[in-house]
Amino acid sequence: MSAEPRQQLFAVDGLFCGGCARGLERRLGETPGVLLARVHHLSASALVRWEAQRCDVAYLRTVVRQAGYRLIERADPKDAVDRFDGQIRQLTLRLAVSVAFGMWAMVAAIVLYVTPSLGADLAWRLAVASGLLALPALLYGGWDIGRMAIRSVRLRAPGLDLLVTLGVGGAVSASLVHLMAGDRHVYFDTAVMLITLLLTGRLIEIHIRRGAAQAVVAMGRLFDDTALVWREADGWQAAPSASLRLGDRVRIPAGAVATVDGRVVTGESRLNAAVLNGESAPRAVTPGDRVSAGAVNLDRMIEVSVDRDAGDRDVDRMGGRVALELATRGGDEDRIARLAGTLTQGLILAAVLVTAATLAFTADVGEAVMRGLVVLLAACPCALALAAPLAQARLSAKAAEHGVRFSDPGVVDRMTGLRNVFLDKTGTLTLGRPEVVAVTPCPGWSAAQVLDLAARAETGVAHPLAQAVVAAARIGDAVVVGGQRLDRGAETILADGAHVHVGGVASLEGETRLRVTLDGLAIGDLLLADALDPSAADGVARLKRRGLQVVMATGDAEGPALAVAQRIGLDAAAVHWGCTPADKADRVRNTSGPVLFVGDGVNDAPALTAAACGVSVARAHPAATATAAIVILRGGLEQVDVALSLAEETRRTIRQNVVLALAYNIVVLPLAALGLLSPLGAAVAMTASSLLVMLNALRGPQTRLSREASSSAGDDGRRQVRPSP
Repeated sequence: MSAEPRQQLFAVDGLFCGGCARGLERRLGETPGVLLARVHHLSASALVRWEAQRCDVAYLRTVVRQAGYRLIERADPKDAVDRFDGQIRQLTLRLAVSVAFGMWAMVAAIVLYVTPSLGADLAWRLAVASGLLALPALLYGGWDIGRMAIRSVRLRAPGLDLLVTLGVGGAVSASLVHLMAGDRHVYFDTAVMLITLLLTGRLIEIHIRRGAAQAVVAMGRLFDDTALVWREADGWQAAPSASLRLGDRVRIPAGAVATVDGRVVTGESRLNAAVLNGESAPRAVTPGDRVSAGAVNLDRMIEVSVDRDAGDRDVDRMGGRVALELATRGGDEDRIARLAGTLTQGLILAAVLVTAATLAFTADVGEAVMRGLVVLLAACPCALALAAPLAQARLSAKAAEHGVRFSDPGVVDRMTGLRNVFLDKTGTLTLGRPEVVAVTPCPGWSAAQVLDLAARAETGVAHPLAQAVVAAARIGDAVVVGGQRLDRGAETILADGAHVHVGGVASLEGETRLRVTLDGLAIGDLLLADALDPSAADGVARLKRRGLQVVMATGDAEGPALAVAQRIGLDAAAVHWGCTPADKADRVRNTSGPVLFVGDGVNDAPALTAAACGVSVARAHPAATATAAIVILRGGLEQVDVALSLAEETRRTIRQNVVLALAYNIVVLPLAALGLLSPLGAAVAMTASSLLVMLNALRGPQTRLSREASSSAGDDGRRQVRPSP
């Protein structure tokens, strides 16, 4: 019987761009015995599935090494973050050198451009000085760019690195030819500008890649990862969770966060695991029940026997799921990167054909070489390289004005054709805190009386349910003597000696019900539920007006899920309850077309990563915020509509910039091929096209979102002058 295929997630050192990932993914996919290969350059990871009889890890490592990279068998996200930090320092230094020396090279070039009356000898010396000043930027700043260009050729995945290298090579070669002929016209400043622009974009991208790795690291930083463990020799001792062994007994005090997975040995309590599974109602635990790391122990101390090692806990598995979802995306480059690859191949072919045709018709080797170099220089990819980064920079600025952050600008392209939106419930559609939704008084009592007496018992008790009762009663400072917290409720003694007790009772569908008694006799019940976000209904309505299919996916029970769905205008058919974190991610992945997922908790991280666009709400857990491509900084669910509008604006601007860049090449390349464009004219045309793209990206068009913001500001101004009733 044949062995089962193996699958493993690796880290890859040396990936610098999407083209690298695409080329390595192709190379791995062509390896005999490999069934699946996905290389994700943002997280610098590779997911590989292979037949054990035909391939092994050592062979995969050899294939990756021959491609110019290093395969790391254990994909530790902390190590990836450290590697990215090192790359950021190196890129920053290369960029600083390029800017510093390139600036002086440009000064020399500008003097040559604006003072044609300079003597020939002085002008030639100044041209040589421009080249010498550009040398550090060309060699040190452009080293990795050239290295990546060579790799892209080897992997048959040309991209911006190769395109820029050709442009730089054309500019430098044309400059050297002119210098050897005693001519003053050089284009070292153009070459330096290309390197500087690409390094700037690469530095921004590496910060995004670091964030992708940090998203996985954040899954392991949900709490202070120490535990109170029993040791025969020392008694109860604080120790790192990683040092615990299976079967160790751990104490979890009331109010503390569990740091281990295990089963309750002694004690009874209630756990709030909303951040892990989305359940809004606390879950009662008794001896034998499971406890997961990350859950909050609400009532009283329990002892737990560890049954999973650190690294294998539920929360650790979710972190692994996030890493797996990132790697599964593979080398999905944006359209501009694919276009750059196509343009590179066309540019090389055009330069070769122009050189050959000129040589055939003129028999002038110098003229043929110069025309070929002018083609390379004229097709310089500045405008194309600027098309997306400038629009994304504008996006970041405008998003910040609206209280939104785009952590991954590439999400703008991935949202093209969006049709489906998945919403988490607890903490996303709701506020993640309880509120009193109903009061059921016993005969002879009013709802106000029941609520007032309950609030007197709950005043001063530091518990979410107690605070919700006090807030609903609105008794303010009327209660001088507060209540006392009990294991299962709260109590107080009134001025006349009467005893008021508030405690939990069994309820259906996961609802929280508190019974209020006076001197042992029931006077009424309070029903509490997770408070609905006031913006939820409007946010859902906005998404529906866009023609999007809105679905709720929650780990909560059926009753609370359907109750919230009814209040926000969702049909029961659009509600999926009882979902585990893996269920949410699977539903997202199995939905055809791009999916947007909105969530807030640790349990949402796998789905946020699996979606084409993950959005975290303003009150989200740091793990969800680190994983999301779009982060809502202020406001409610209506901000998702704002983010979609911003993305539409940016896609439109990027398309315009790409059209401008291609139109430039369509006009300039024939002129260069026919010898009607000098190297100086090519450099001027390239600069003009880049400037045009820059102005288009930064002009800030008045869109629907801008008009709505202006209209809203006007309405606010009119409301401010309206007299109070």
